[in-house]
Amino acid sequence: MKEPLKRTQSPIPSPAPFVRRATASLVWAERIVFFAIGALLFLAALALLKTSVGVLFYMFVGGADTPIAYASEFLDAVLLVLMIVELAYTVILSLRGSVLQAEPFLIVGLIAVIRRILVITVGEPGQHGSNVGQTIQELAILTGVVIVFVGAIVLLRTRPREDPPMEDERSR
Repeated sequence: MKEPLKRTQSPIPSPAPFVRRATASLVWAERIVFFAIGALLFLAALALLKTSVGVLFYMFVGGADTPIAYASEFLDAVLLVLMIVELAYTVILSLRGSVLQAEPFLIVGLIAVIRRILVITVGEPGQHGSNVGQTIQELAILTGVVIVFVGAIVLLRTRPREDPPMEDERSR
């Protein structure tokens, strides 16, 4: 008959009960804060969405002299909503206990840069003053930033993903 396998002790001592309770309390506090931040981000996104619907309405109802100004304001509001929703998605990932990833932040940055480019290019003529050279320089820099962000996102998506470390059963 085979002898039953003996359990060997783990080389890592188990944490004291106080440390486990403190860690669990801090994890729950973190989740509560993340939940509150996520809820506030979604409320802000809904408020901005309501504003963008109003701007869209005025773009159609307003006179023929202001559709470009309303279009610029509409794009600005909608892209801000996209940024907020992407940040909220990152908060949701944190609530699920996933490892924090760089890609959502790069996407938020990319949306912010594209938002700025659109606001500059869609803006009313003469809105940026007589300094056209400065506007062209700003657009060139923003274009470079877009290329860097897209390159970083492509690199992150093409590299092999590592599995997140498994949670130790004792910490549950």
